[in-house]
Amino acid sequence: MRIRTNSNYMKKSTRSILRTGAGTEKAGGWFWRKTSWTLALAIHASRVAAADSSIPANAPVPDLSLEELVNIKVTSVSRKEERLNDAAAAIFVLSNDDLRRSGATSVADALRLVPGLQVASIDAGTWAVSARGFNSQFANKLLVMVDGRTVYSPLFSGVYWDTPQVFLDDVDRIEVIRGPGATVWGANAVNGVISILTKSAKDTQGTLVYGGGGDVHLALGGARYGGKIGENTYYRIFGTYQLNQDFRESSGRRVDDGWDLWKEGFRLDHYTAAEGQLTWLANGYGGTPSTPAGDLYGFNTLGRWSQHLSDRSSYEIQAFLDRTYRNDSLAKVSLDTADLSFQNTIGLAERNDFIWGLGYRYSDARPTQSNFPALQLVDHDIALSLFSAFIQDEIKIVPDKLKFTLGTKFEHNDFTGFEVQPSARLAYLPADNQTLWAAVSRAVRTPSETEGKPFFRFASGFPVQGPDGGFYVPTRVSNDNVQSEVLWAYELGYRVQPTKKVSIDVATFYNDYSHLVSGLPSNFIPGIPVGTLEILPQNQLRGESYGGETVLTVSVMDSWRLSGSYSLLLMHIRGELESDAQAYERNAPTHQVVLRSSYDLTRKLSFDSQLRYVDNVGAIPSYFTADVHLSYRISANLEVSLVGQNLFDGSHPEQASTIGALTREVPRGFYGKITWQF
Repeated sequence: MRIRTNSNYMKKSTRSILRTGAGTEKAGGWFWRKTSWTLALAIHASRVAAADSSIPANAPVPDLSLEELVNIKVTSVSRKEERLNDAAAAIFVLSNDDLRRSGATSVADALRLVPGLQVASIDAGTWAVSARGFNSQFANKLLVMVDGRTVYSPLFSGVYWDTPQVFLDDVDRIEVIRGPGATVWGANAVNGVISILTKSAKDTQGTLVYGGGGDVHLALGGARYGGKIGENTYYRIFGTYQLNQDFRESSGRRVDDGWDLWKEGFRLDHYTAAEGQLTWLANGYGGTPSTPAGDLYGFNTLGRWSQHLSDRSSYEIQAFLDRTYRNDSLAKVSLDTADLSFQNTIGLAERNDFIWGLGYRYSDARPTQSNFPALQLVDHDIALSLFSAFIQDEIKIVPDKLKFTLGTKFEHNDFTGFEVQPSARLAYLPADNQTLWAAVSRAVRTPSETEGKPFFRFASGFPVQGPDGGFYVPTRVSNDNVQSEVLWAYELGYRVQPTKKVSIDVATFYNDYSHLVSGLPSNFIPGIPVGTLEILPQNQLRGESYGGETVLTVSVMDSWRLSGSYSLLLMHIRGELESDAQAYERNAPTHQVVLRSSYDLTRKLSFDSQLRYVDNVGAIPSYFTADVHLSYRISANLEVSLVGQNLFDGSHPEQASTIGALTREVPRGFYGKITWQF
């Protein structure tokens, strides 16, 4: 599996080929090597499928009914399977069909459909994604997992959203919790949890090939083949590639921020007669981030053994290794992560489901080179250890009517020592079609390496005059005394399905934050010709946020479904530096509205549309836009689709870059796609 490539050269040359139809033999050779790899996989898969008559053609998966959506099984709230309608949390699920009909080409784009999430493009390959506020390029209060593997970076406690791309056709669902999930998932699951879950290899047998492109998504393609080894072992292999065009500034000037990414991997699932399951996954990827010169690559592998002991008892052991390398506009950094976890579910008597677990994670970050003139690296090797344990007891006070869940997470980290994150959740079902729930939770966000370790020195402004009359450059440094940010969250929600064709979900929250981290001037260090004013991260802010989300879904008829969501977020942050407090308040929209329509015009022709309104974010004005997806199924296994995105204006900005780059504008775009299954 190839890992590293000359990505910057490839990005420019490949984009040139796609624009002009011409290019050097060297550049074209690279592009066609990648294309031929995908075609070779497809040809090989088709031959194997033709030789194995036991693999049936993959018929299209029908939409879930409204009743099925309400009763869909989720695992993110309590780390055990339960009906969505029974979950005492603000949870939203994007199904595989939602992803297909949205026309999204990335996970970040698909998350725009989730109420209460703030999703914004900063440039062609950089996103700001958060839940219930505190959004930015380096948002740090959201835990993201892919098949149980955390993908956040301890460098800034956030996610690089250009790398966790998955083969979207193989995604089973994306579970999104708005609100804390720290009791079972740990630190940094503060404002939300996103769990991306792919299908078992057993459910992806046969071959799928897709390809397409357009004016913004210049090229996208992929292939997957699933087969069997014996009676109870299933596997799949896949490869994907996408290349994206540069964005523009408000002046119309094109900037060199286009990005590309290839990904290859496999999954194996083995089932035993004793209700055990062994899962093994591995992925490799590489490409170019949205920076004029740079590259990235990574490799990860995960193994998991699950064993059902009875209807209410089971255990699970999981381990993963993750290696990432990133060379972008800030620095060259590599990160290695090893994680081991165990959990045990025990059914006690008739009314208690008890879950406990242990975990250990080791990460080693190695920044090797600064690419930004204002950034000076201090430490070139930062290793961290995280020990954790959790317990949770679900008590059925009145079976099928009233349940109470109490639990807590214990963690020890290298920054602040021991942290405790308890929660209490209550779910009341007055009828089969109604759920009233409430929750109180404590969650912490432990300091990132850039805050609590001597990682870097960053000149963040023009020289200012000091008390002695001299001039000093404001420079951000680390602070080994910084403490964890703390959230106490109070939530109340109600779900009701008054008829089989109508569903309503309302969630409200009040969040009380303390010890929020922000930079404060500290030491004046003389120098020639100018000195240094050290800006230390300190726990000097506190505040509240409150609001809620409501979702209304209506099945007008079997072939037409409408849904609408509204999100309200109000924030009041206080501290010594009003500018930092105001930045927290303004970096997420107060109001968001999403309207969706999914209409099957005929058995072969479908039309989906999405209208989105996003309130202003700081100096970025509000915008109203639309996406459409038109698909035609030529046969049971062949589909052609056309997608239009951001249709209401030529371009618009969505969020400014944290590191001070000029604001890019998200363009209107169109692309076509062909999907073939056999």
